[in-house]
Amino acid sequence: MTTNIVEALNSTLKRAREYPLLLLLNSIMEKMVEWFNERREKAQNLTSPLTPECERRLRHVWGEAGMLAPTQINANEWVIRGGGYDAVVDLQQMTCTCKKFELEKLPCEHALRATGEIGENKFYECCSIYYSVSY
Repeated sequence: MTTNIVEALNSTLKRAREYPLLLLLNSIMEKMVEWFNERREKAQNLTSPLTPECERRLRHVWGEAGMLAPTQINANEWVIRGGGYDAVVDLQQMTCTCKKFELEKLPCEHALRATGEIGENKFYECCSIYYSVSY
C-alpha cells in the first residue's frame, strides 16, 4: 500500500516511464481517465446523501449515542446525559457543548441522540454540505 498519490502514480506508471515523452503523457492520461471513470461509477451507485466514509463514521457514533439519555429543553435544545459527560445540544444553531459538532460539522454522539428523538434520518440535515455526495 502506498502512502501518497505520487507514490501510487509512480508505481502505476513504472513501465510507462521507459516510453518517449508523448507516449508517457498518453499513458498518464489514460490512467487518470480510468480512475475518474471508476469513481464516477461508484458515485452514481450511492444511495445515501452523504459520502460513504461519512456514513461509516456516523454509524460508528450512532452505536455510542444509543446509550445516552436525552431530555428535551425546548423545540431545538436537548440535554444529553451519559457517557461520562452531560452535553447541551442546540439543533437549530448546530452546536454542542462537547464542541465536536461545531468542529467537524457532523453530528456528535449527543447531536445524533437528539436528532434520533425528532425523527428518522433527521441527522442528515445536521451534516455540512461538504460531506454530501452532491457537493
